[in-house]
Amino acid sequence: METHAMNHLDTDVLIAGGGVAGAAAAAALSPLGLRILIVEPKLSHGRRLAGELIHPPGIDALKQLGLLENDANIGADIGGFAIFPYQPDHEVQESESVILPYSEVDGLTHGGMAIEHQALKNHLLEKVKHFSGVDVWLGGRVSSIEQNEGEDDYAAIVTTDTGTTRIRARLIIGADGPMSQVRKLTGIPHETHRYSGMMGVEVDDTHLPNPGYGNIFLNPLGISYAYSVSTGRARVMFEILRGDNSKESIREHLKFFPAAFREDIEAAMAQDKPMAAANYRIVPQSSVKANIALLGDARGCCHPLTASGITTAVKDALSLRDALVETRFNVPKALRRYAIAAGRVQLTRRTLSEELREAFLSHTAEAELLNQCIFSYWRSCPKGRAHSLALLSTQDSSIVSMGAQFALVVMQAFRLFPERIRSGQTSLWLRSMAKLALKGMNIQQNAFRHWLREQHALGLGR
Repeated sequence: METHAMNHLDTDVLIAGGGVAGAAAAAALSPLGLRILIVEPKLSHGRRLAGELIHPPGIDALKQLGLLENDANIGADIGGFAIFPYQPDHEVQESESVILPYSEVDGLTHGGMAIEHQALKNHLLEKVKHFSGVDVWLGGRVSSIEQNEGEDDYAAIVTTDTGTTRIRARLIIGADGPMSQVRKLTGIPHETHRYSGMMGVEVDDTHLPNPGYGNIFLNPLGISYAYSVSTGRARVMFEILRGDNSKESIREHLKFFPAAFREDIEAAMAQDKPMAAANYRIVPQSSVKANIALLGDARGCCHPLTASGITTAVKDALSLRDALVETRFNVPKALRRYAIAAGRVQLTRRTLSEELREAFLSHTAEAELLNQCIFSYWRSCPKGRAHSLALLSTQDSSIVSMGAQFALVVMQAFRLFPERIRSGQTSLWLRSMAKLALKGMNIQQNAFRHWLREQHALGLGR
């Protein structure tokens, strides 16, 4: 039987995954004079339903890294969000949406962008492969992670069409998405919860409500999204809850769209088969182990309501770079610092998405009250809109800020109290308020526990 000897390679950084997180990590580390190898299974030109919206902090970070030009013409500008509340009793009107513009947020000097996912991935990978010290292996994948003999760190076995290579790297980065093979091979436990499915189609944007904004439509069947992705074209996505029939669910979703835009979507769906994806919450027990760091969705993901996946992936790359610089490439210390910084962003992002999703989709009395409070807050308080969007965009990633905003939102219930008295729902209002107050306390308790874990980790890192 013919056998082939395994190749061996030493490098500074091995990055598994050439998507947004992987390209951003390579671009961030390249100026440090490191040898960087990106391993990407394939450069696909097919369609894929995945993250497409980049908040302003993500745009700034991509430009800072040299991955996105000021005049890049690969997507569509997004000025914020237009959110349509659930209105079951009449035809949806564009004027009913609540606008959350980036321009109201302190520190944001421009808007975001929406870029078709594969176009963005291909653009970033093409750019980064020309960076100093960066090499890209297309058609390769990490097939095994093994501990170096007599050492605390790990090496990776990479398989390509031409053979197998054992790569020893000072730092191994898993940037290979929510179902990360690196995370699995490293043995990092994780919690997985599947929320729902997502089906999407591309349509003409002539009748897109609120052009230049990400439109979000709320109804009990799930959350729908519509936004431009290029000149003249828009992406529309429908959330399909577990157990629901997709065709019937989409028909119901469309009832809550303005009529002209609904007709455009129906015509597009009659011609093209919708793309599909799944919505997960994935929470790894840790984002680092020995010389291995997880970035982007490999580090954890949540419901797409906050549209913050791409932005947090790029911020992860910057956090990792900063930690390595601050510790002079002491990998164990750097990864502890990275885990703390990235963990703050992830905690706030995950908590925010959970609370918003529950408020918009849950059928409990307290969720209904919270939903009404959110829209009351947004309609009556420009600063409230700005604070909410600062959290959604990751401009503010503090769980303490999120807890404070939650309390201010719940205070809107007192504006609604007279109406509840008139409708004979005083007792229900009181019970709902008690549950929301308890929820607010839990958010602050989670923030305090997270702070204690950080202090413990920092103490170990001294």
